[in-house]
Amino acid sequence: MNKELVILFLSWITCLFLLIKFIPKEKKRYFQIIFLVAHATAWIVQYIQVNIRVVSFPYREFEHATKMSFSLYYLVLPTFAVFFMLYYPEKKNWMRVLIHYLLFSNAMHLYMFLVERHTELIHDINWHWWFAVSIDIFILYLVKTFAFWFRKGFK
Repeated sequence: MNKELVILFLSWITCLFLLIKFIPKEKKRYFQIIFLVAHATAWIVQYIQVNIRVVSFPYREFEHATKMSFSLYYLVLPTFAVFFMLYYPEKKNWMRVLIHYLLFSNAMHLYMFLVERHTELIHDINWHWWFAVSIDIFILYLVKTFAFWFRKGFK
C-alpha cells in the first residue's frame, strides 16, 4: 500500500471518528447542513484552482472522472468547517472571532501543506500561503454566513 492511500485512509478514519464522537446528537442535522455547504463551497473553489492551474492533484481517487481530489475536499475540509462552527465564538469581541478564523484557516492550510510536502496528493504550482489562508477564511465565512442564516429558521 502506498503512502498516499495510507494518508487518505487515516484522514477518512480520523474525520469520521471526530464527527461521530464530538458532534452533539441533538445538533447532528444542523451540522450535516454545515458539512454539505462547506463541501459544495470547497468543490467550487477547488474546481477553479484546478482550471486556472494553480494546484494539481497527481494522485486522485477517481483519476478518470475528475482532475480534483475527492477526499481532501469531500471530507477533510468540510470536517474543519464543522468544527469551526461547533466552536465558533458567538457574542464575543471581534478579536476573538478573528483569532478563531485565523486558527482554523491556518490549521486547514497546515494540513494541506504537510500533505503536499510529504505525498503526491497535492502539487502546488503557483499557490502561496497567504492566498491559501485567504481562500480558507473566505470559505469559512461563507459557511458561517449560511449557517447563521439557516439557524434563523429554527427560532
